[in-house]
Amino acid sequence: MTASGSVRLLLGDARRLRGVASGSVALVVTSPPYPMIPQWDAPFARAGARDFESMHRLLDAAWRACARVLLPGGLLVVNVGDALRTIDGEFRLWPNHARVVRGAEAAGLRSLPYVLWKKPTNRPNAFLGSGFLPPNAYVTVDCEFLLVFRNGPLRRLPPRSPARAASRYGRAERDRWFSQVWEGIRGVPQGPDGRRTAAFPPEIPRRLVRMFSLVGETVLDPFAGTGTTLWAAAEAGRNAVGVELDPELVRRMEAERLRRGFPPG
Repeated sequence: MTASGSVRLLLGDARRLRGVASGSVALVVTSPPYPMIPQWDAPFARAGARDFESMHRLLDAAWRACARVLLPGGLLVVNVGDALRTIDGEFRLWPNHARVVRGAEAAGLRSLPYVLWKKPTNRPNAFLGSGFLPPNAYVTVDCEFLLVFRNGPLRRLPPRSPARAASRYGRAERDRWFSQVWEGIRGVPQGPDGRRTAAFPPEIPRRLVRMFSLVGETVLDPFAGTGTTLWAAAEAGRNAVGVELDPELVRRMEAERLRRGFPPG
C-alpha cells in the first residue's frame, strides 16, 4: 500500500487537546467511551465520574476542545450508542445521543442531520421484556448514532478548488453515504488485552472522511484508541492526528503507523 497522508500521535487528554492548534482541524471523527455502559464505569470513575450526568460533563469538555481546534465550518462526528442497564431493580435507557447533542451545542457547535448505524446482529430475535405479552416489552436497541455538528456556518471554498475536485465521490457513493440509515456494517471486537478502545469498523470513518473533508486537510480523533480513524484518514490522503490517554495504546499505534508506512505528522 502506498501511504498518502501523515499520522501524528499525541499522548494526552481529549478534554484539552494540547499540541493541536486552534482552527487547524477540518474534521473530527471519534467514538468516545459510552456513559452508563458497564465496561466504561471504571475509567469514568478514575476521572471522578460515577453517574450519567458527571460522565457527560467529562465529555462536554472534550466537545469544547474540539470546537476550539476546528476551523470555521469544520465538522465533528461522534459515534455513540445509548445505554441500557438496571438501576435499583428498574430497567432503564440512558440516552447518550441526546446528551451528546446538548453538550456539543453548548460548546457552540450546530447540529446537522445524523446517521443511524443499524448494526447487524447474530440474534435478530433477542427482544427485551415480556416477549409476546403487552405492554411491558421493549424495542430492541440495535442502532448507534453518528451525530454530526458544524463549527459555525458553511465553509466557503474557491469555486475551482483543486483539493475539492480531488476529493470528489461518485453518485453511487453519495446515494449510499448520505442516506440516514447505514446497514450491513458489522461492529468489531474491542481492544487488545481486554482494553476498551471504543473501536468502530473501518468503513465508518472511511465514509465520514470522504464525505466531510478534503484531500490534504487534517482529521482528528481525540479518543484515538487503536487508530481506526487515523488509518482511514491517511489512506484517503488526509493528515491524521490522534490523541490518546493510554500510553500503551499510543505505543501500539506508533508500531502500526510504522507497519503501514505512514510518515509522522
